[in-house]
Amino acid sequence: MTPRRGFTLLEAAVAMAIIAIVAMTALAAYGADLRAADRARQTIPAAALAQERMAVLELVDGHTLRMLPDSLSHGAFEAPYDAYVWSATAKPVRGEPSLVEIRVSVTWPDGAFTLARRRYRPTFVAQSGVVP
Repeated sequence: MTPRRGFTLLEAAVAMAIIAIVAMTALAAYGADLRAADRARQTIPAAALAQERMAVLELVDGHTLRMLPDSLSHGAFEAPYDAYVWSATAKPVRGEPSLVEIRVSVTWPDGAFTLARRRYRPTFVAQSGVVP
């Protein structure tokens, strides 16, 4: 009897199963990579926009920062970043009257990015009381 050449049906089925598992794993990794790239494409501009708003707030004096008018507390960006909106808060740190926590959040339909920093804004004491 001569040896048979080729694959048996069982060997072919096992080979196809292995190929299918490898292909599914590769496609899942590719899909995850695409999602990460899309997230980065949206988050990188949001981080830059948040830093820009933070820079504006860092230039504001202590009194204005504590009162934070509407023009400094929320808004939207112009085109091409009109899908992004921002909001900002400034709160004194408990127990540290001259320390203010500034928080800027940039949101878009698929996500959000928040940047927070603490800044020293001295409080001056006048004869009539505390003047920020």
